[in-house]
Amino acid sequence: MKAGALSVLLLMAASGPSMAADRGPLPGEIVTAIGQVAAVPADRRKVPGFAGAWRTAASQDKVIERIQALAARAKPACTEVRVTDTVQAAPDLIETRPSRVHHSLERWTVQACGTRRQYDVWYRYERDASRLVVAESDAADFQAELDPPYRRLRELAVERRTEEATGGVRWLNLPLPPDTVPASSGNAGKGRGWSADFVPLGENIREWTQLVSVQGLPRSKSAGQALALLEGMQTARAKRCGVAAGPVESLRWSDGQSGETLQTLLICPQVPDTNFAELAVVKAIEGPDYLYVIQRTWRLPAADADTLRANSRGPQAAAEAFLADVRLCNPAGDTSGCPAPFPR
Repeated sequence: MKAGALSVLLLMAASGPSMAADRGPLPGEIVTAIGQVAAVPADRRKVPGFAGAWRTAASQDKVIERIQALAARAKPACTEVRVTDTVQAAPDLIETRPSRVHHSLERWTVQACGTRRQYDVWYRYERDASRLVVAESDAADFQAELDPPYRRLRELAVERRTEEATGGVRWLNLPLPPDTVPASSGNAGKGRGWSADFVPLGENIREWTQLVSVQGLPRSKSAGQALALLEGMQTARAKRCGVAAGPVESLRWSDGQSGETLQTLLICPQVPDTNFAELAVVKAIEGPDYLYVIQRTWRLPAADADTLRANSRGPQAAAEAFLADVRLCNPAGDTSGCPAPFPR
């Protein structure tokens, strides 16, 4: 789904109550490990944090308008509202019965006339019936009773805050290039890995010139997982493309991750059965929760290996510059390290 189409969904007005509340999971519930429908890169940053990186400008404006209206009706009333932070409050939630509905929850923090206030921002994505609900975080119990998916998201938000407070979770900073849109995503379930791909606007997962691929793989208890993975990718590429396997470089970061950060360059002078070459710079980060693998890939005209290396200095430099800003941060103690936090 393109960002423009999604922004239309986000601007739909809120409707009334849905069903009586029950405790526990919803029938046919799926809790996603990563944002899926919700993961649309912002076309313009209006607010800091998660929403500024993953919501369209029109969507950010709509939420701000609703927060301003709530603040103006509060006691005491306030018309001077400034957003200071936005976070993805809970993993995304998908209802599969009776129809497929996708829910996500953000928490926006504002300064209202010198007072800190927090608001729940609940997105409900459903064909021809999408809506947006904004409510004060500490006064939304009534709305949660009326809407079980919202209540369930609030329960998941409590679980997420507990999980993050233990220090065993990292966020991935992923400042995508401009005019980049989601192309595909996959989720194997909690603890079993996930993936997401992004391409330039107007391209798709089959026909693309540039690709950003992100994976979260289950962590191994043994050391050397990232090295083994990247060396395996080099071996597979060498066998497929008839080139020598390249080196794997060790990077040193102070992001608080639990293991190694490594990077490598993959080249293929001519992808079999095509007329194009591929160049990819791959970064692997061993975090406490996942092994994060991020690729920045270009498709280029087929050529011999030396010519490809000579002609691809620009794309390689761009890929390395992009990956230099891709890092982990600890949400329990460092929010400034992730100006573009990837949904998880």
